[in-house]
Amino acid sequence: RVAVFGDYDVDGACSSALMRRFFLAHDLDAAIYIPDRMFEGYGPNIPAIKGLVEKGAQLIVTVDCGTTSFEALAPEHRSGVDVLVVDHHQADERLPDVAAVVNPNRQDDLSGLGHLCAAGVVFMVLVATTRELRTRGHYSDAVAPPDLISMLDLVALATVCDVVPIKTLNRAYVTRGLEVMRQRRNVGLRALIDAAGINQPPTPYVLGFVLGPRINAGGRIGDAALGARLLSLDDETEAARIAVQLDKLNRERK
Repeated sequence: RVAVFGDYDVDGACSSALMRRFFLAHDLDAAIYIPDRMFEGYGPNIPAIKGLVEKGAQLIVTVDCGTTSFEALAPEHRSGVDVLVVDHHQADERLPDVAAVVNPNRQDDLSGLGHLCAAGVVFMVLVATTRELRTRGHYSDAVAPPDLISMLDLVALATVCDVVPIKTLNRAYVTRGLEVMRQRRNVGLRALIDAAGINQPPTPYVLGFVLGPRINAGGRIGDAALGARLLSLDDETEAARIAVQLDKLNRERK
């Protein structure tokens, strides 16, 4: 059983949705936990981690957070549960005592990808994991690998909304991600675009100033998990309901 612990902004929502979609493609229904901005603040906290463990999580993946969560992710608070940190925030020399910290802004990282947002890092993790699974013979004629390219719409959305430099890999993410988004394959994104009244092909402006604020509105004045839930589901009725709710919350935020 897997739990994904994300952040309450667009990058956190997209990163959480990417992880959940990847797990679903491998028949694992991962739970998403997004902390409340006002009552819990940013990143993992001890009560939340203990709660996920009590609910049966065997692996906790933190996305867009966790690099400096030394106390919350300490082994004594998670009863032997493995933790994987996937983040992009600046790291100290000290890293949390977890199974792995994947972060291009670790002080010992030489990848040159420190400009990626969290969703961009998550995508790299999913590519590498798929490659490893293929090497181990997990995929076959009966079990196909997930279509990772189809998830680039979420990476593009996070890249624009997190205001990271649009260069090198980020430029490729946005360019290809916009092409994917125009195919309207993500049910949640499609519902949000329709709720916002966008009747033209999405552009970076639409991502940054129309879709992003609506996803953020959930974390600011509503349910912080609404954005991640919307971007990771395939139920059109539920997606339409959440999209309308986020559109309403965004008007209240204004």
